Amino acid sequence: MALTLCLTALTSTARAQPADTLGVYAGAGAPDRVQAFENTLGRPVSVVHDTTARESWQALTDIGWWLAQWGPTRYAQHVVYTVPLLPDSGGSLAEGAGGAYNDHFRLLAQRLVAGGEGNATLRLGPEFNGNWFKWTIAAPHGGADFAAYWRQVVTTMRAVPGANFKFDWCPNGGSSYVDGQPLKAESAWPGDAYVDYVGLDVYDQSWAPTRSDPAARWNEYLTAPDGLRWHRAFAAAHGKPMTFPEWGLAVRRDGYGGGDSPYFIEQMYEWLRTNNVAYHMYFEHADGVADYAIFGGNVPNAARRFVELFGAAATGAPLGPGTVATDAAKRTTKQLKKKKKKKAAKRRCVTRVLKVRGKVVRRKGKIVKKMTCAKRGSTPASRKRAAKRKKALIRKARAHRKPALKQPARRTPATNAG
Repeated sequence: MALTLCLTALTSTARAQPADTLGVYAGAGAPDRVQAFENTLGRPVSVVHDTTARESWQALTDIGWWLAQWGPTRYAQHVVYTVPLLPDSGGSLAEGAGGAYNDHFRLLAQRLVAGGEGNATLRLGPEFNGNWFKWTIAAPHGGADFAAYWRQVVTTMRAVPGANFKFDWCPNGGSSYVDGQPLKAESAWPGDAYVDYVGLDVYDQSWAPTRSDPAARWNEYLTAPDGLRWHRAFAAAHGKPMTFPEWGLAVRRDGYGGGDSPYFIEQMYEWLRTNNVAYHMYFEHADGVADYAIFGGNVPNAARRFVELFGAAATGAPLGPGTVATDAAKRTTKQLKKKKKKKAAKRRCVTRVLKVRGKVVRRKGKIVKKMTCAKRGSTPASRKRAAKRKKALIRKARAHRKPALKQPARRTPATNAG
């Protein structure tokens, strides 16, 4: 997934309806594409999200182009930058933990302040519990080094005159596994004093055997290591608002995306509506892995639902009966009940050899077997019917029993009369 910048004004942690806290990533330095997104949606967004270069330390700290793209627009002064912790050219978490890169982040902070962005919110090194960025915690002592490095960066940037930054700590929704063990995000927690928001990136994609079922996919996102429920509990435990700097559908080229899923849109809406979310940003973009765009033409059903829930007519009300989400939940519940009932019935059924007066009953030379099921809640009437069926089976077995061969009468030898 693309490394990101976000643009927003975040001054309150009070819960707002999802449409009011919605933002978007629509491409690097592309206010025109943000405007097109807003036109289709039917209302302005509160957050704008951008990508930045990370080829080298020079590229990482040279923020001038992005300031120039957004500065003249109405999105100016609403800037939150997601900043890579290491450039592609090299570096390590361990070196960063020792303060080796503090000068680079001091320079970045100075340039932000000089550009009028001293109040920006910074999302440092996102998705560190995955294995696709250089700052992954899959490295030896990765969690501890990431946390120490984070503290170095935050302390350095806050010390710049005029700086009043906020910081968003954002793992990926669902941990990567290394040597059979998940990369736990909480191992990289730098401490409450160094974090203002707890974020999570969530996309509708799965590699599970049940991935064709949207309800099963959503349950996976809820229960996965570093999943949605973990995110909510962790943020609450540390007294921090939640954020979703990246979320979206996924039409993946390898087939592992959820595709056109109104169900995912509805579930995200409900999750955003019922939790303490400061901001969330839809990833309106396509890359070499997948097309995530809601208004790109590949997901028309989800796009219509997105406009209904987040557009001009959005009310922030809970989902009612008849929605894709509630109907799918009912179907899933019905299927689970049917499966559970079938499994329970199977446990209560026993197959036995049928005997009459202690002798095995045979039909056409084969042993007759009878399955009996001890059903819960049986009544005297049902037991009487079962006994009647058993007697009928016995009579039928007797009727087909092969008759025994008759022995010829023993002839009495004739005696001599005289």
